[in-house]
Amino acid sequence: MTSITIAHAIALPEGRQDGLGCAYRRALLASWTTRTQWSRGWRIWFILLVFWPVGGAVGQPAAPPDQAWQTAVDQYLAGDRSGAGATLLHATPPALFESSRRAFEQWRAGPAGDAEARRIATRRFQVSALLPLDLLIAVTGRALATEHEVALENAAREAWQRLDAFDGQDGGAASAQVRQFRRWWRLAFVQHLIASGRFRDVPREAASVHPPEDDAEAVAALALLRGVALETRARLADEVPTGSAAVNMRRLPVASRTAPMLIAMDDAGKQYRRALELKPGDREATLRLARVAIERNRLDDAERLLSPLLLQACRDAVCGLAHLFAGEVYEGRKDMERASGSYARASAVPAVRHSALVAMMQAAMRRGSAGGAYDLTRQFATPVALAPRQPPDAWNLYTAGRLFEGDRILTHLMATVVK
Repeated sequence: MTSITIAHAIALPEGRQDGLGCAYRRALLASWTTRTQWSRGWRIWFILLVFWPVGGAVGQPAAPPDQAWQTAVDQYLAGDRSGAGATLLHATPPALFESSRRAFEQWRAGPAGDAEARRIATRRFQVSALLPLDLLIAVTGRALATEHEVALENAAREAWQRLDAFDGQDGGAASAQVRQFRRWWRLAFVQHLIASGRFRDVPREAASVHPPEDDAEAVAALALLRGVALETRARLADEVPTGSAAVNMRRLPVASRTAPMLIAMDDAGKQYRRALELKPGDREATLRLARVAIERNRLDDAERLLSPLLLQACRDAVCGLAHLFAGEVYEGRKDMERASGSYARASAVPAVRHSALVAMMQAAMRRGSAGGAYDLTRQFATPVALAPRQPPDAWNLYTAGRLFEGDRILTHLMATVVK
């Protein structure tokens, strides 16, 4: 399968590790937003159309620069998520900085006795920390200009820090909710760093998250994220091992790079097993642990892990990738008939179809059927394959470190916003 084994790892520069194989949508986005001379306004709307539920955002007038942050927060609190995202994307980085600073000063924690004022301020700071991550996680892949991304990150972190004034004041339910929010915010920020390919920042940020052992959801989420970071980075030839290495891995032959990659895969597997201890049956952790088993040539373990994922009705990317990986397991056992059947089932899932077709073509070539492989190439030119708004390829998203339940952490974060 193309780029599916770590022996085919690709060296990419730091900060651009957004997809080994260049998922179609990201390649399209990069070419249209950075290689052409689009106006800033058109680029904003393109990002919104591709990544964000536009709804009422189209045609919405831009907020005054000095009120951009407060306007976006008020829109989000009113349920207008798309409008809030559009407001932040319309604002320039300097306007984001100035308007967020102005808003934060206005929302300082009120007197301890004014419960309603404190509740309103708490909600505003929580949304100020949440909204940028909601946007950044959705558009991750360097779709935003670096200055815009940094401005959003800085404002979100400032809001997160200011929530310290609302944590522990009364020892009641609201304070506990703020503590939970701050914990899940750090997890969401780690998710953003991984999907942005900023692996050198991940260990430091992950080490600062200390969920209590009785919060199994948070501990499992942290283990999953650590595993994803280790596994994704292991595939990047210039990223493994860590800074303790005395040589540049890119200058070594593939055979010399393989050993540290496999060690990193084992470390990722430990994190996935930890996540599954806390959340048995978690589909994504199960899929990823099976992938690690394949990379380590533990085919029996991989088959056992994939089995429950194959029993369900196959409608999403996790199930589709499970069939794709099962095909690789069968190929490893020289059972080409079962491998082809698994690849065919994977090809029925739109998000996995392209990778599955490539796997089927390569399987046909290995059977000596060049004609069969050629016939499969026509599947890439069918009306369905060429239709607009194709789902991004699931294998590319997987290798880019994207969670298939992309909002699993944000959902917890949203649930802890004070009512």
